Amino acid sequence: MRIGGRGRKASDGPPSQSSGALLRRIRDLAIPLLILAAVIAASAIAFGPASLRYALTGAVTASVVIPGAIGLSLLYGIRKFANFAHGELMSLGAYIALAVNVQLRMDLAWAFVLAALALAPVGVLLELAIFSRLGTRGPVPSLVASIGLSLVLQNLIAAVWGTEIQVYRIPVQSDIILPGGLPINPVKGILTISLGLALVVSVHLLLTRTFLGKAMRATADNMDLARSTGIRARRVILWTWVLTAALAAVGGILIGLARDIRPTMGFDLLLLVFAAVVLGGIGSPYGAMFGGLVIGLATEMSVPFLSWLEANAGLVHGTAYDRVVAFLIMVVVLLVRPEGILGGRRQAGGTGAIRWIRSRVGPLLGRRTGEEAHGD
Repeated sequence: MRIGGRGRKASDGPPSQSSGALLRRIRDLAIPLLILAAVIAASAIAFGPASLRYALTGAVTASVVIPGAIGLSLLYGIRKFANFAHGELMSLGAYIALAVNVQLRMDLAWAFVLAALALAPVGVLLELAIFSRLGTRGPVPSLVASIGLSLVLQNLIAAVWGTEIQVYRIPVQSDIILPGGLPINPVKGILTISLGLALVVSVHLLLTRTFLGKAMRATADNMDLARSTGIRARRVILWTWVLTAALAAVGGILIGLARDIRPTMGFDLLLLVFAAVVLGGIGSPYGAMFGGLVIGLATEMSVPFLSWLEANAGLVHGTAYDRVVAFLIMVVVLLVRPEGILGGRRQAGGTGAIRWIRSRVGPLLGRRTGEEAHGD
């Protein structure tokens, strides 16, 4: 159904409401970005150009955190529990890629593909064997089960691959000097950031340009309403596990590229991943992306300040508190905006994804109902 000469759909809502919601979302995103830019500029003024090197390192850390945060947020949006085994899924993906790259001596590009394909059915198996049976009992049993699963997977990885630190079989690359004298490694820096950006764009296109992505958003908004519009929520849940596991595999490989490979690598990063999800807004994939950027930059950008405190204020092992700064930022943001930077209360009738599904499926269901009534 169209209203007026411009062909606007009735389900789109009044223009004033749509533009107002868009302006609020832009404001919510612009304010933290401006604060982040101001912090980077102030750090450069206070500590010199060397602080920009930490900003670059923060971008690498953000590229490692974001894939895990997106997957964790997508799963929470649909299954409504925090998956503490997500870090171990990242570790498992990294070790599968290690086996492909080192033992099978295949290129790292194939390691990315095969690790994602191998981990996807693992996610489906976990849903069918464990979490689907606990879904009707509330979020706490699933959360506790994920903690137990995390311990099982971590010890299984250590038993199969050992506990020693390992690295991928890639040529050693010397640092490249960027304009301004900033050094960056082609693999640990440029490749990691590039893959992180490509992943963000791919997830955005999936969520906004495909029926599956819109169905996932609609199911996360309101599962019962999504079912009433013809969405097969069970299939959406399984595909969400597939996507979450694949993202975990990619995130684990990026950790191995930027740092090293060890059984506890995913667990060590899990707190930052959770901080990114909570900061951006629980259940919001775009909030997870932005939260990962803030957490990554905050973690590394705090190092010059902590080093100054260690040298001038007697702070013992000052740089060891870099993650504390990230969590302090999360606490401050939550005190001001408890739903997170890009989180928000959902409308009773669903968000844009729900309205899109209803606008497509509703007329079809109505036509079928009319044909059945006419046939009777």
